[in-house]
Amino acid sequence: MKPKKVQALQRRIVRILSTWKDPHTDVVMAESTQIQGIDVSSEGHVQLAVIPQRPHCPCCLFDLRDLREKISSTKGVTSVELLISGVPAAERWTRVLNPS
Repeated sequence: MKPKKVQALQRRIVRILSTWKDPHTDVVMAESTQIQGIDVSSEGHVQLAVIPQRPHCPCCLFDLRDLREKISSTKGVTSVELLISGVPAAERWTRVLNPS
């Protein structure tokens, strides 16, 4: 993928994050401290580093799953991987949110 297409894909992902609200607050993901980093490769692979707001809340898990699906359906995205950190059992969250 050419650099201009990667930048366009990055803008699409930021647009999604700027409208996606946390289920417990009215703050959009782009303005919250949950998003720790976004990496978009030239092949269209997206890695999103996230710290969930509430580590023991199932609706936060479902919300991140829905966000992953939304990003996956974006034009130009070939795969999405959520990297969860900052919560107990972060490796479980990461495993559950990223089906093989």
